[in-house]
Amino acid sequence: MLINPPQNTKYPQPPLGLASIAAVLEGENYQVEILDANALRLSESEVAKETGNVDIIGITAMTPFINSAIKVAKEIKKGKPGSTVIVGGAHVTVLPEETLRNVPEIDIIVRGEGEETVVELYEALKSSDSLQKVRGITYRDNGRSKSTPMRPLIANLDSLPFPAYHLLPLHKYKPHPPHGRRLPFMAMVTSRGCPYNCIFCSKPIFGRKFRSQSPQRIASEVEYLAGKFKIKEIAFYDDIFTLDKKRIAKLAKEFKKRDLSIPWTCETRVDSVTEELLKEMKEAGCYMIAYGIESGNQTILNSLRKKITIEQVREAVKVTRDIGIQTIGYFMLGSPGETPLTIRQTIDFANYLPLDFAQFSVTIPFPGTDLYNLYLEQGIGNENWDNFIYANRGSVSAPVFETALLSKDDLQKWNIKAYKEFYLRFSYIWERLKKTSSIGNLKTNIRGLGMFLQMLRGG
Repeated sequence: MLINPPQNTKYPQPPLGLASIAAVLEGENYQVEILDANALRLSESEVAKETGNVDIIGITAMTPFINSAIKVAKEIKKGKPGSTVIVGGAHVTVLPEETLRNVPEIDIIVRGEGEETVVELYEALKSSDSLQKVRGITYRDNGRSKSTPMRPLIANLDSLPFPAYHLLPLHKYKPHPPHGRRLPFMAMVTSRGCPYNCIFCSKPIFGRKFRSQSPQRIASEVEYLAGKFKIKEIAFYDDIFTLDKKRIAKLAKEFKKRDLSIPWTCETRVDSVTEELLKEMKEAGCYMIAYGIESGNQTILNSLRKKITIEQVREAVKVTRDIGIQTIGYFMLGSPGETPLTIRQTIDFANYLPLDFAQFSVTIPFPGTDLYNLYLEQGIGNENWDNFIYANRGSVSAPVFETALLSKDDLQKWNIKAYKEFYLRFSYIWERLKKTSSIGNLKTNIRGLGMFLQMLRGG
């Protein structure tokens, strides 16, 4: 059984990593289940009850949810001490020895990409072979942790089967507003690896080498989702969807060739689009792009190693808007070197840009990033991993870079101020009303308004 632990979110997203691993295991004739406790709203103890007839349990977790994964492991071992508990994901890939040392209920950690590792690992467990032969794991051996060499990254992503969507509770997944014109929706990831070196980003799973699925493979998977599961919208969650512009241009042509009239969204960088490419994407069904803008101050952008300019942001957002694709701007407040003045510049910049939506968050130093190392160097380490989540008004204990000019409370107040100033402008409200041309848009706006009001209440 592969488990996605409880995460207490109103917008559960499909655990695509688990679905990919499950598909590979099914291809090897293993009997596999996925228990998405997050989507099904199960507690840790309820999850443990579902594992009664299972001998090998795999759990995934990112940093904000590692404590939930640990609670699941503890509950499972309490009820079934002889089971084998395996944990994978970004957090344990970065901190494998620490995790095993602190959590005796976890037997094995899978580091990096899991598809090939898990097959080898399960074969070794089934035949009682030495785990030392399995690359990409950290495990216990006579009370001590041992790590095997990292496994090479999967070079040909087209070789992987479609994720095991049939094992997921598809009707439970909800797109995060403003995504979600049409339901049901599904997320997809068509590439792995990012060659950029942003200070706040960690690449423990997919690495720096960019690898991608072919346009034909992507289009076939979209056809499969639409035909088999009646999926009506796709959200591409690639780190930089348009990094290979030629690939996306070919994908747009492939969509049109197959008459795939399904709306979709993506996330990318402002320096990875052109006017011609955006036109092709629009014609192929793209209705929204999220750009990682981060700051309205060039010095802060440089310190974050974003390798973009303010002018590139202006141009990309303007061209995208002119072509008729909606835009989301992602901004971070409280980065190293931040002052009230630079935050003011970021808010003003967000209001100046012709963005349809903006998301503001307090900068969080995740383990495995240079930002986290800087955080530790300042002697302000905080290992309550529950707090390592993009901050809102209700998470004032989140780890942040406090200075004499900006305390945690100050940053939370600036975050709320940014949202209020962006979304409560009369000109912005008028624009949203004019663009409410369909039931889908109306529903998206209503959901977005609900999120905004909840955020103001501190939820």
